[in-house]
Amino acid sequence: MEKLKPRMHYAWFILIGCCFMQAGGLGAVLDAAGVFFVPVCNDLGFSRSELSLYLTFYFIATIFAMPFVGKWITKYNLNRLLSIAFGLVVLGVALMGLYNQPWQWWVSGVIFGLAGSFIFVVPAPILIDNWFAKRKGLALGVAMSFSGIGGAILSPLFTLLIQSFGWRSAYFMAAGMIALLVLPWTLFVFKLRPSDIGLKPYGWTEQHEAAERQRPVQGGLAGVPLRKALKTVPFVCMFLFAGLIAYFAGFNAHLPGFAQSVGYSAMVGSSLLTAVMVGNVVEKLVVGWLNDRVGVRLTVNIQLVMVALGFLGFMFAGQNLALLYVSAFFFGAQNSLVSVSTPLLIRQLFGERDFAPIFTYARIGTGAIGCLGPVTVAAIFDATGSFIPAFGLGIVITLFGFIVVRLAYAFRSRMPWVEADQLSEADEREEHLVGGRSA
Repeated sequence: MEKLKPRMHYAWFILIGCCFMQAGGLGAVLDAAGVFFVPVCNDLGFSRSELSLYLTFYFIATIFAMPFVGKWITKYNLNRLLSIAFGLVVLGVALMGLYNQPWQWWVSGVIFGLAGSFIFVVPAPILIDNWFAKRKGLALGVAMSFSGIGGAILSPLFTLLIQSFGWRSAYFMAAGMIALLVLPWTLFVFKLRPSDIGLKPYGWTEQHEAAERQRPVQGGLAGVPLRKALKTVPFVCMFLFAGLIAYFAGFNAHLPGFAQSVGYSAMVGSSLLTAVMVGNVVEKLVVGWLNDRVGVRLTVNIQLVMVALGFLGFMFAGQNLALLYVSAFFFGAQNSLVSVSTPLLIRQLFGERDFAPIFTYARIGTGAIGCLGPVTVAAIFDATGSFIPAFGLGIVITLFGFIVVRLAYAFRSRMPWVEADQLSEADEREEHLVGGRSA
């Protein structure tokens, strides 16, 4: 009798759904948003700093949403929660086609912050962490790379729609596209945990089973309890790190305008944003692989160097279009810092026990500091007529990123409830590479 081939593990459907959620969520709504700035401002007479304030309001709104995201995702029906949240995001995009005043865009920014917090970044790391027992880094890198794929494909597509039908109709069409990309998965496919449908995570082995049986009944997963984690220096460092790297998103929205400010067309501006997204995709895949091989700390340092190189290239590219595209490719690493490396850093520093709430509390830093990015970049341009000073500021921020990560690991050993035997194999390899833990 012929042996039947095993069915594809449901974890792969979860991963595919996360890919679509990232493409139609973060990729379309935020990463590709910059292509609308110039036509809207030219048509309605706004300054870029006025319009880009809606991204600042997005970040501010996340401050109020994040404390609830980790709790609600694990408490309420996941399909209903994510679908309602993304339905509000779709509404916020569609309403932009009706707006005439800057404050109306700010309202959509608040909607994106409150509802989008449940979609853009947090759910995918939680779902991947629950559904994959091995290759978490690579799986997360693949899922998060689709925000770049979405941005890379949709940025020029939105530009063509704007040129063909006007920016108002393009907003309506964009809303319909993202609804088709995301809602089928949030409504029908996603399940929070494998146990919800009687399964084990992908890659589950007898070793995992034995470790599961040995866990104390009241201890749960190994790691740092939330109430203790919030009082530690590593948490403060992760809060600051999440905010500092979120500041880079303020540059994404202005890259099409930057290209036009140095003499290129709107299509070149959108293709520059596409180059960032291509870098985003490639770097997220590489970052996911590197995290599984050399550890998250070393990988983060590599990413920060790439972002700094991107800023340097923007500053000195001049009319060298090839260097401009290469710089945009390197700058794409900032997206993987936000969506891949930050959750992996937090999981390594604090363990599995309260990963979801610790991650969402750290993401409050994204709103508290990241909210300054879009408006300050625009304000620097409005004041100086150039983006070069803003790029210099970006390099300084990458240096601060190095510092806070180093501090987090320096104080890691002072958390006595994190036992050495709780480290994963990837963590142990990294400890060997960086010379072991400090005493």
